[in-house]
Amino acid sequence: MKEIIFHYRFLWLFIFPAFHLERGFTMGKMFETDVVVIGGGMTGLGVLRDLTLRGIQATLIEQRDLIHGTSSRNHGLLHSGARYAVRDEEAAIESYKENLILKKTIPGSVEACGGLFVKVPQDEDAYVKQWIQACEKIGIPIEEMELDDVLKREPFLNKDIQVAYSVPDGAVDPFTMSVDVAADSVKRGAQLLTYHEVIGMITDQHGVKGVKVRNFYTKEEFEIFATIVVNAAGPWGAQVATLAGVPLKLINNKGMLSILNHRINQRVINRLRMPGDADIFVPAHNVTIFGTTGKNVEDPNDTSLDQHEFEQMLEIGTALVPNLKKLRMIRAFSGSRPLYQDETKVDDSGRSLSRGLVLLDHHERDGMDGFITITGGKLTTFRYMAEKTVDLISQKLGGTELCSTHEEVVPHRETMDFKQMQNMAPAAMNKLSHWAGFRSEAIKKSMNEDEHGKLVVCECEQVTWSEVVSAIQESGSFHIGNIRRRTRLGMGPCQGTYCNQRVASLAVEKGIATPEEANIALQEALQSRQKGMSIIESMETKKQLQFMDTMYHVSLGIPKGGSTACMMSSSSVKG
Repeated sequence: MKEIIFHYRFLWLFIFPAFHLERGFTMGKMFETDVVVIGGGMTGLGVLRDLTLRGIQATLIEQRDLIHGTSSRNHGLLHSGARYAVRDEEAAIESYKENLILKKTIPGSVEACGGLFVKVPQDEDAYVKQWIQACEKIGIPIEEMELDDVLKREPFLNKDIQVAYSVPDGAVDPFTMSVDVAADSVKRGAQLLTYHEVIGMITDQHGVKGVKVRNFYTKEEFEIFATIVVNAAGPWGAQVATLAGVPLKLINNKGMLSILNHRINQRVINRLRMPGDADIFVPAHNVTIFGTTGKNVEDPNDTSLDQHEFEQMLEIGTALVPNLKKLRMIRAFSGSRPLYQDETKVDDSGRSLSRGLVLLDHHERDGMDGFITITGGKLTTFRYMAEKTVDLISQKLGGTELCSTHEEVVPHRETMDFKQMQNMAPAAMNKLSHWAGFRSEAIKKSMNEDEHGKLVVCECEQVTWSEVVSAIQESGSFHIGNIRRRTRLGMGPCQGTYCNQRVASLAVEKGIATPEEANIALQEALQSRQKGMSIIESMETKKQLQFMDTMYHVSLGIPKGGSTACMMSSSSVKG
């Protein structure tokens, strides 16, 4: 079969319009591959890329968009390992090694900003000594800093800090990293199916032989036969294991985080104590991500936000940043960490469970051939987790190729020079020069051919209409959240108050979406943003939320929590 024939092919091109798949299937039928990877988070994407680099044919299946789960719902910390040095030596070692590798192999998504571990008066002196010894044992480079110098560089820090150490922490952009890793995999021959759900396993008396898949939109079903199926579904891993008929105990430990309106710290700031709630501030481009909490939940889809939990998080956070409650916060969000638990152990908090990877060969563990689970770990260790998984797969398939992802660089985010574009906002040109990546050609083409191409549709993040066009296809489903993950549309202080409506209107005018599709997408985006803003106490955010309510629910007539009543038209497009 030489081409893909299915109604929602655009869902692939929606992610990577520059790449086309060479092998495929006809809806309602089936096809074969060597390995099926379930889960489009960073672990699954890492497995996919490692497989392709070793010449193994692979297809990844994701129930929604790339990294819509845990991989995008975290603080984006590139761990130095120091956070786990005392409690979890294995996870600390893995993190430090991968920290160095990712800085070298995915430089376009990593900011090597460095980090600080800071002791405040209420923290134990004894832990500092333990921590220093643990870091020295592992080989994590730490250096005690002059407090006056630290406070000059980090003016929001508590002036009463007693000791501070520098560590080689960094910050990761999971959105660009996921897109670049996936793009490199597809360019090398991998296949990727977003918005497809695994609804069953194909089995015989020996084990798993493939998967049954359903298109999320059309509800059409088909089969993919494979020698090995990899469960890299994160918090949904236990559900996938159930489809294969094997037990898997995972603790879904939900953490809440919040985003500050601007970047208050140059380096990552950690509290020098045993890891707990609200003890880390991570710089992310021009904002800061603060968190996190830990609460076990049954449903991996549970991304609810609790007002009391948020207020407690803020209270604890003031130990590091005393003025935290006075700073404007844009929104809060949450996501679940998948923690593997031995069924003989019980942990109500999830804090004492290892953050190290867990690789399960279900042939050895459960007598189920052809099925592997990879879970646990950190965003920082996704590449290492993939390496160990593909080592096992290669052994089973009789392959001889060794892992090369520790050396093979993901194509850097070097882009075309947009500074020569006429009649374009300087800030938008600067943003594109660091952001466009492999979409540069498509963006420039759109700017030259589309009258709205250079239009800045999102002032907060300087997103142009051409960037939006590069992330979608001319026909098919229209989803603002997917555009946001690829362009940063609506991630700024106004949280999409203006740009979501502009993009929806332009999509209708250009024939990319019908009025009904645009309205559905607009309402989904609105509800998502309002959910994260609603528990923020700052007056600026409350005013923004009130204005958003007025604009959408009064002016445009969108009912709260109900079906969409308003209809987009080209007449609503604003420059």
